[in-house]
Amino acid sequence: MIDRTPSRELQEHLWVFPMDYPIKLIGHAGEDLRVAVIEILLKHFPEFDENTLKVQPSRTGKYHSITAQLRFEELEQVHALYADLAACPHIKTAL
Repeated sequence: MIDRTPSRELQEHLWVFPMDYPIKLIGHAGEDLRVAVIEILLKHFPEFDENTLKVQPSRTGKYHSITAQLRFEELEQVHALYADLAACPHIKTAL
């Protein structure tokens, strides 16, 4: 079973909304990962342009990291997004 607890404490009291935030997601390489990420991002950010995603393969090609620049308007939006990302079996890590 994968441990999906945050790897570091969130410093929420330092956040100022609205804010731009880069998010990086890591999972097994393949179209399933990309499709899952796009579906989740569009759910929370309907205006998100999937063409702005940056996909970087790992050295071995087994994993892909996907980076997106997001505009958060409120803290609840952050929590809702990370809950959906943690529930997705294609995403192994969300930074």
